[in-house]
Amino acid sequence: MLPDLKLSYYNFAIPYPEKQVYIIYNSLSNGMIELDWETGLIVSKLNSMEIHYLDADVIEVLQRNGMIIPREIDEFVEVKKRADTNRATCDRSDTLFMVISPTNTCNMNCPYCYQGDKTPGEEDTKYLGPENMEAMKKMITQIVYQPHATPIKNIRIEWFGGEPLIRKKTIAEFSEFVIALSKENGIDYQASIITNGTLLDVATFDMLEKYHIRDLQITIDGSKEMHNSMRYYINGKGTYDRILDHLSRMPFGKFYVTIRINGDKAVYRELEGMFDDLEAKGIWPQRDSEVTFSWSPKFYNFLGYNQDKDVYYTSYEYQKSKEDFTKLKVERFNRWASQHSVATKRLNFAYPSFAEFYCGTVESPNSISVDDSGYIHKCYNTINDKTKRIQHVSEFDPTQPGMDYYRHFDKTQQPDCRTCKVLPICEENCNMRFVSNAESKVCSAWKYFMEERMRAIYDYNFTEEQDAHTMIARNGTVETC
Repeated sequence: MLPDLKLSYYNFAIPYPEKQVYIIYNSLSNGMIELDWETGLIVSKLNSMEIHYLDADVIEVLQRNGMIIPREIDEFVEVKKRADTNRATCDRSDTLFMVISPTNTCNMNCPYCYQGDKTPGEEDTKYLGPENMEAMKKMITQIVYQPHATPIKNIRIEWFGGEPLIRKKTIAEFSEFVIALSKENGIDYQASIITNGTLLDVATFDMLEKYHIRDLQITIDGSKEMHNSMRYYINGKGTYDRILDHLSRMPFGKFYVTIRINGDKAVYRELEGMFDDLEAKGIWPQRDSEVTFSWSPKFYNFLGYNQDKDVYYTSYEYQKSKEDFTKLKVERFNRWASQHSVATKRLNFAYPSFAEFYCGTVESPNSISVDDSGYIHKCYNTINDKTKRIQHVSEFDPTQPGMDYYRHFDKTQQPDCRTCKVLPICEENCNMRFVSNAESKVCSAWKYFMEERMRAIYDYNFTEEQDAHTMIARNGTVETC
């Protein structure tokens, strides 16, 4: 018996019978080793009082990768320390991140719109008028010249809505001001926009380029029939053809577009039609370096509009659909690539990254969201929720109660998270979802697909061309024993 040692709580023993090996992975150290079948089987069945049954060289490798640890170590203390360190890193952010909604008005009438109530209050203007614009310029100038936190070295603006391109002059005026402010102070400036894509004509692309707004997110929900049944103009006319026409005319080499798909089981069944049309228009896979995808779930009863309950995903079903979407995307790309003498792609799962735990947007004192009436929010997901307004930009006070609303949340103390073995690598870091107990909270894919993913990573990394004894894969060391 080795009384001074114990097995890590965060170990995963993954059998791979086809290769006659066991993959041992530890989510706290992010270490991964390969053991022969017999040894791996023993390790998978051991308790901490039986470590002495292992050979000394095996114990050494397990210790080196954090899979066997000193008995006095409380691993959860290390997890909590990492979470606190990440929160402190957010505190020190030198990036001013602003999400701005120039208008809550939209030219579309999507029934499931997650942005919620768009009806104006008595004092709402539906757009950022001249007074609010001047107050916003004054606020950002104050933040740059009289910093209330870490001095600003980077400015990131994201235009939101409503449909922000309804207010192009607002975007142009404020962008021009911030670009000049950035140049005067040696600050790096970048901008992005979330738009429905219906107003992206040639002149608009020129305007976006002029003001350095190069990252675009546009939603397309499946095939033409599916998309038009959910994403239509106020008059009920579909928007699918207009969006694809605009994307097909996007200038080359100047923008990066993320096509967001608000997915459910019905939308997933219609993806082939969407891929067919994107290819026919020369948008994707032809422009793969400029166009990417985000498969994002819709959840039942989040804001009141629901289809049949069976069409929505549970957390597990969503993560499974996300894996399936990735496979479908690779299959579609390779089908096109093989017909056009282009190199095909190989499906590979990235090695896990250590968890961030918290959202930098709500944690950083240099992060602000502004709604169409000039009111400040900490989370851009509440930018259309009038009950979550904290203060007006004309009265900006970084110490105002509410500015730290989401910082009272401790993820490591959440019942479902505290005992979870994938907590050290969990991708879910949205404070708002936990604080509001939102139904869109999604557990990490590693929780559901650890074995499948680790086998895929093993297959990708352990090849005859690579070192048979040790290699580095992202944040972890992969060893053989």
